[in-house]
Amino acid sequence: MPTEIRLQRQMEHNRKLREQFERDRISASQASILLIQYCQGIKDMFIPTVWGEVDKKDDPFEIQPTTCGCSLM
Repeated sequence: MPTEIRLQRQMEHNRKLREQFERDRISASQASILLIQYCQGIKDMFIPTVWGEVDKKDDPFEIQPTTCGCSLM
């Protein structure tokens, strides 16, 4: 009985190792290049010192006016 349990554990371990082996991988340098390209290409509204001030209409975090633009006298 114990040998069957060990065999089952070993088979499960082998299955997990095969799954890990089949995963797509990229090198650390390639991942770093992709991260740098992403950071340089995406404008971050929270870092105005790097990207400059953001126009209020382009800022997704700014509360946009919901009025119709009408005024009462």
